[in-house]
Amino acid sequence: MTEQSTGERRISPAHWSFLQWAVFVIGVAHLIWATVGWIAEPSFAVGHHAPSTNVLGMDYNGWHGLAGWLLFAPALVAALRKWWSAWYCVIAGIGGGFVVGVWALFSDHVLMFSFPNHTSDAVEHIVTGVVLLAIVGIQALRDGGLRAVFTPAA
Repeated sequence: MTEQSTGERRISPAHWSFLQWAVFVIGVAHLIWATVGWIAEPSFAVGHHAPSTNVLGMDYNGWHGLAGWLLFAPALVAALRKWWSAWYCVIAGIGGGFVVGVWALFSDHVLMFSFPNHTSDAVEHIVTGVVLLAIVGIQALRDGGLRAVFTPAA
């Protein structure tokens, strides 16, 4: 089976779309942030008195650093295809951005984790969700619609 017969060609980073580059850059930036937070407070303690350290407005400990890696490492793979990037942005933006952000806005506890600066955490999660959805919208405007962004290239 040739590349042409599969319906989609793998393109090199030199030919990536705006969306792919944005997902890649956001993924790398958040992975660095999660790593710094994890190093700053590597504890995997749980409960009310679990330690956390504020890193650029976000409460970090080992759990939050690990969660950052689990959420943003897939961005590096998603960046390989435009439509993967689009779906990644929707899933991560809604799940890791809005759902977690709204939860953090109203509670300083998520399951067994305590986040003393939950309001700033919430804002940063929600802003990340907005940015992820906005870059999909920008790519849709550039490509002439959502279908061109969310489906494999013909």
